[in-house]
Amino acid sequence: MTSHHSILIHPGVPGESLTADVATAFGTRLLPVARGPADYSADLGGTGLERGLSHDYVEDRGIPFDRYQVIASLWDFGGDGERERASAEHIFNRPAELRRYWPALIFDVQAVIATAAPPKRETFPPPPSGVMDEL
Repeated sequence: MTSHHSILIHPGVPGESLTADVATAFGTRLLPVARGPADYSADLGGTGLERGLSHDYVEDRGIPFDRYQVIASLWDFGGDGERERASAEHIFNRPAELRRYWPALIFDVQAVIATAAPPKRETFPPPPSGVMDEL
């Protein structure tokens, strides 16, 4: 598998709002995917985008990837890494500007390029709450 940029986003619900916000960032509709790991995709004019409501990433080097509910992966059809990064940064900026999400722009799950958080909140999303957290 080739390297690519991804945007992890929390919270991922309501999904309709997040899908609309990501679509607005590129002025295009995300189309439902019938099969595969993604539930929405789009052709962004040379760059592909897939949005999934889950991923298998875990905490790594102090970055709590597992706290992010949604992943939007991008890849450039022609292998142009600069164009892919520009597209990823453009999409990252939309949820960051809205200030109601925790987005993280990453490259190949090896480098965190940028993060954002709602006002007066920690850099990364809070851990999930549940019975185990209360014990």
